[in-house]
Amino acid sequence: MSKYILAIHAGHNASVLIGDRSGIVYAIQEERLTGEKNYWGLPRNALRACLDYVNAKPSDIEAVTYGSHQVLSRYHSRDDVINAYRRQSSLLGKLRQRVAMPILTSLQPKMGQGGLKEFLAAHELGDVPLTFYGHHETHGACAYYGLRQDPTSEYLVLTCDGAGDGVCATVSIMGNGQRRELSRTPWSDSLGALYSWTTFVMGFVPLEHEYKLMGMAPYASDEAAEKMAQLFHGYLGLDETGLCFKRKTSERINDIGDMLAEDFKGKRFDWICAGLQRFTEQILAQWVTNAIAKTGVKKVVGAGGVFMNVKANKVIAELPEVEYFEAFPSCGDETLPMGAYYQEAALRYGDGEVPPLKHFYLGDNPVQDETATEEVLKKSGFSYYRPDDIADEVARLLVEGKPLARCAGEMEFGARALGNRSILADPSNQDVVRVINQMVKKRDFWMPFAPMMKKDRQNDYIENPKNLNSPYMMMTFDTKPNFRELIAAVHNADLTCRAQLIEEKHNEDMFGILKAFEKRTGRGVILNTSFNLHGFPIVRTAQDALHVLKNSGLEYLQVGPWIVHKGSASEAQT
Repeated sequence: MSKYILAIHAGHNASVLIGDRSGIVYAIQEERLTGEKNYWGLPRNALRACLDYVNAKPSDIEAVTYGSHQVLSRYHSRDDVINAYRRQSSLLGKLRQRVAMPILTSLQPKMGQGGLKEFLAAHELGDVPLTFYGHHETHGACAYYGLRQDPTSEYLVLTCDGAGDGVCATVSIMGNGQRRELSRTPWSDSLGALYSWTTFVMGFVPLEHEYKLMGMAPYASDEAAEKMAQLFHGYLGLDETGLCFKRKTSERINDIGDMLAEDFKGKRFDWICAGLQRFTEQILAQWVTNAIAKTGVKKVVGAGGVFMNVKANKVIAELPEVEYFEAFPSCGDETLPMGAYYQEAALRYGDGEVPPLKHFYLGDNPVQDETATEEVLKKSGFSYYRPDDIADEVARLLVEGKPLARCAGEMEFGARALGNRSILADPSNQDVVRVINQMVKKRDFWMPFAPMMKKDRQNDYIENPKNLNSPYMMMTFDTKPNFRELIAAVHNADLTCRAQLIEEKHNEDMFGILKAFEKRTGRGVILNTSFNLHGFPIVRTAQDALHVLKNSGLEYLQVGPWIVHKGSASEAQT
């Protein structure tokens, strides 16, 4: 009997998941299997990985679902994305992007569905029922079903991104099996597009480097930030209802690249970043405030790429009107399969039967086969040893000032490393930022790392008066006066941190490392950053981890129950 739901995303950062009545069973991004960050195209490898993980045949799949009506599955490299933005300064590019594509997408609301059906047929899934859900309904389903604490309560569900199915933002109320949409903003008035165009004009990669502008923003003065924010307010505001974004230019927001470039002339780069961030926080805060005033619903959840802005999420969470706020983890288009699964599960099993997200370690654990993993270690040429207490040994190395990469347990899904594919370090040592950057990360000098801390110790380090959840590092917090205890994981300019608050139920093994580190130091907090080479996806397998070890300055690596070291095993244990 068929028992699985298969959910697919074939656009930017393609991904696939497989789930059943119990919830999401397995999910993976195509980038983790191809080695191409933010892979854009049909997720062939991810589809096969999902079927293989549960040993499913096509007859085991009761439904295939997709979280958009339009399927933009043509392969795009990173250069293709950059060139698409660059072309819009040419006459031909303007005609294509401003005339041809809008007409094409408006006339073909099901554009690309035929190609997806061919793809599924090639994988013997052509006869399985296929359902398409609206792009923003799907983002909203991620936020509501994934984060709801009570199916009988009403939630204010917000979505905001660049665009999808001709829409860039929605406001809805969801609860008791009902969804009531109050507003939707057309793609032409997109806050996400304004942020991405600024990213491009600033010389960064759109749809990838927006977070770098957010990281630079706190370095400018309040006066500079406010002055530049007013420039952005001249491009975009809210309409008379207060629930829709509305452009203030004759040009659609997607077409303002040349205007931005002209307006940025003579403006300092840090001022531009600060102004964009200040504007984003102000307009989102007003949007949320208006929505609560009109609905009276104070429990707020959000999804869509704009909610990857952790500093804006902080501002939303701190609004006095907000009783509860959480953004869905890694809420760009890579999580559309989750919203598609939730909607299909609600339809098939009942709204109240859809289980909320329990954790985000949704990938496989390629190092759990210890015999096979040790063979890989033997062939690597590196020294390795198996300590009696792996958690305490990791803690010992961290206390001794030795950053350590970790490849153990089920792989995290999405943009954030949550401990299982992370580089760990002692956050009290400011110099560890320089060391990790020289070793492997090569990240921009102004970008902070993040702390992972025991949730029961959060009040020792951060301000969280509403006791909001943060297991997925989706918002920042102000730090307490003892911020120097985690200085390497704090933003140097404003002393905020993107904290991951972890409980034992989230990740027993990583929690054990935190406890061991706490026992040795008295501090329940560790620096955590993603385990990858600059410009590449987070590692997945032992082979991936050893490749990074070989091609970086890292010296220590945990692979399953082993510690790998570039020197001798005896040197590592002394």
